[in-house]
Amino acid sequence: MSSRSDIPNRLIYTCNCGWIDIGHLVSVEKPANRHASASYLWKDVSLERGLQVPGRPDHHLVMYRQGMRKFGLSRDFTKFYFIRKGLPLATQRSVALAIFKEVSMGFEDVQASLSAFTDSGFSEEDLVSNLLGFYVAVLGNVDWRNHCKPVSAEASRVVWDTLGPVGSRKNRQFVPKLHACEECKTKHHITQPQFPPIFSSIRPAQQGADFFEATEATPGLPVPVHMLSTLFV
Repeated sequence: MSSRSDIPNRLIYTCNCGWIDIGHLVSVEKPANRHASASYLWKDVSLERGLQVPGRPDHHLVMYRQGMRKFGLSRDFTKFYFIRKGLPLATQRSVALAIFKEVSMGFEDVQASLSAFTDSGFSEEDLVSNLLGFYVAVLGNVDWRNHCKPVSAEASRVVWDTLGPVGSRKNRQFVPKLHACEECKTKHHITQPQFPPIFSSIRPAQQGADFFEATEATPGLPVPVHMLSTLFV
């Protein structure tokens, strides 16, 4: 749940990417929540370091989760996927993005169900910030600031004061809502903001031969789905 006081250390307005939550964007592999990191997910996929499950020698099993710890509440959204080994780099990126988007949407749904406690569910900046963090982790050399064009704290506060809290405006898409900002014109010389094409350069894969979700109906799982997380350290 973002507040006006988060500007500019955590929250900032950008000309081409709208509101950005830097905390969502930075993919930090902390020991307590490394499976929630886009960087960690990408390493699982690209290095094929998921669990080896007997009977499925051509696949490895990965876990990806997103979670929150606020106001004494603890909520997670976790899924498990079998990914075929030997995929080319481009396909690995597509698979990782598909997993990332599906879990991101699921977690925002979880937060939305807690609207009595938080307005974070599908807050305007969440999904876009997540997406930028994914591209930074996967492509490695993405200068998001150069692409998005952040404005000053003062200009960000003007946008906030004009439109109200970001949590009051919902965004269920991985594209930003862009708003009028005088500094975009005077400092960055942007009169027609546009979401940078680099952040849609990877097409999410469809579940099928290359990857699929592990569910209770999936044969050969070592333990029931609700216990799979205990196998990941």
